[in-house]
Amino acid sequence: MSFAPINLANLPPPAVVQAWAFDAIVSARLTDFTARMQAAGIAYDTAALEFEPAVKLQETGAYREGLVFQRINEAALATMLAFAAGADLDQVVAAANTARAAGELDASLRARGQLAWEALSQGGTYGGYQYQAISADPVGLAAVAIYGAEVAGVALGEVCIVCLGAGATGIPAPASLAAVTAAFPRASRKVNDQIVVRPVNPVPWSADATLILADGADPASVVAAQTAALAAFAAARRTIGGSVSPGSVGAVLGYNAAGLVYDVVVRQPAAIVGGGPFDAPIFGGASVLWAPRS
Repeated sequence: MSFAPINLANLPPPAVVQAWAFDAIVSARLTDFTARMQAAGIAYDTAALEFEPAVKLQETGAYREGLVFQRINEAALATMLAFAAGADLDQVVAAANTARAAGELDASLRARGQLAWEALSQGGTYGGYQYQAISADPVGLAAVAIYGAEVAGVALGEVCIVCLGAGATGIPAPASLAAVTAAFPRASRKVNDQIVVRPVNPVPWSADATLILADGADPASVVAAQTAALAAFAAARRTIGGSVSPGSVGAVLGYNAAGLVYDVVVRQPAAIVGGGPFDAPIFGGASVLWAPRS
């Protein structure tokens, strides 16, 4: 059964993180201060005295109290795989016996930390193979996919490891493929699996489209925003087995929260790109023009 990691971005916000606001803390401190003074028999109302020393003292205390709130929030997040970064993330994934490779970015280390538990199995799970393969070169590889005989072209007893390079072309360097192969020596290979390491099949694509803009839109800013959104979409679809369709490109370019894009004419891609188990759509750029609605 294929390993399906939890999408960390979809987890609910942790309850341990408490929202705070400076003004709310100041108000609470002044209310408490006034009540204490009145309880002591001193009629003291600081609410309307902005430059009263007691007010400034409460504002100073509120600022430092807010820093403590923030420090507690950040410390709590630093213990969680979804939020930890830098040295904090190194500590979190160390619990799964995983260490950062030289030059490895947080996103890669976080993904390997999720997969590390699969590598504990001696039965040759998909996730275990994926962890070992990507760990062979986490800087040179953007992703790996593991296939068995359920995929056409993969023989019975064969484990096919497809590698996507981190470079612009998506083609992994020979050294990366060699490192993955070396990660599975016969002496330590799971069961009797036959390991086959192969590069991804990069499928280049580019976008050519015209935005039909509503009246009042600033063409330059809208085109820039929609082009940036398309680039983010392309990066998300740059995966092994990923695909891009004219409809998905049109949907990305056509979505604008302010409703400034009235319609989209997509000329490229003219058909679905990628989608095969060994394919990866590689974005080559976009030509985004505009035309007025009227």
